[in-house]
Amino acid sequence: MRKGLTIFSLILIILIVFSQAILPPLAEKTLQTRVTNAMQAKSVDVSVATSPAILLLLGQADRVNIKAQEAYLGQVRVKELSLDGKNVGFDLGSLDAQDGSAVRRADKLELRAVITEDSLAELIKKKIDKIENVEVKITPEAILVSGQAKIMGRMADIHVEGQVLEENSSIYFRMSKLSIKNAILGKAVIGNFFGDILLTNLHAMPFKAELDDVVQKDGEVIITASRHQDT
Repeated sequence: MRKGLTIFSLILIILIVFSQAILPPLAEKTLQTRVTNAMQAKSVDVSVATSPAILLLLGQADRVNIKAQEAYLGQVRVKELSLDGKNVGFDLGSLDAQDGSAVRRADKLELRAVITEDSLAELIKKKIDKIENVEVKITPEAILVSGQAKIMGRMADIHVEGQVLEENSSIYFRMSKLSIKNAILGKAVIGNFFGDILLTNLHAMPFKAELDDVVQKDGEVIITASRHQDT
């Protein structure tokens, strides 16, 4: 009996040591591959830590850190994205889910993303296919968009002013002013002509996030969001 317990203890120790050496790198590689594919990221770095590591098989991580470069957050390409989590309980079978079901609980789960002028211009051009030569300037006060479009057979200069905001867990670029010059009708000023442009839905991710802040700085928009305790 005693000999059997000793052998069992040795096997258990070997399994724990083995899992500590193998499971974290395996989890990191798996997450790196899934994040790269899901976000079409240029590069992804992942760090996962849990003690004992065998808890990873049960969907438990003490710490998760993900950093992605040139990745898509919803419809908008972000220059960089980081996700930091502590005491995260996750569903191994739902890591690719886009309905918030992948994360069961977390003491901390924070997301930070940086949108540049070039990436916003890219999205606007994609959503408004008739506009050309799109340029975006981001300032703390407003986002300024300029471009050209053919109106009634004549190229017109278009100038848009707007901002990034959140509504119903979705983040939009909302236009507040539109100026059209050199069109046949002369100069026109029309509010909200193009409508809102969706950047991303914070609930259409592996975990449901709530917006904490949107900050417009010179040249970029910084979005911070987190999983709140009641979500």
